[in-house]
Amino acid sequence: MRTLVLVITLLSITNLKANGNNGDKLKSFSIVGKVVDNTESLTGVEVMLDNKQLIVYTDFEGNFTIDNVLEGEHTLSFSLITYNNKEIIINPKNSNNLKIELETK
Repeated sequence: MRTLVLVITLLSITNLKANGNNGDKLKSFSIVGKVVDNTESLTGVEVMLDNKQLIVYTDFEGNFTIDNVLEGEHTLSFSLITYNNKEIIINPKNSNNLKIELETK
């Protein structure tokens, strides 16, 4: 009986410890931005997070959103035919309303 009580107590403590570390959980953020050239918004720009972990495309106004990005450094790559590719390093915690300008080749 003592062994059973000990096992149940140990399992309960382990479960509480695994679920109770809310302060250690990484937060997720959204990266929001707009891609332009020197005169207008760019539609259909490929926006790639961390070397193909996730790819999105800009809408008709050049806007993009990447949701559920964990805090920390990430690489964003931008590419569109007839424009030079661009790469930036960001931390989504500090990246609100990015404005990315691409240059023609």
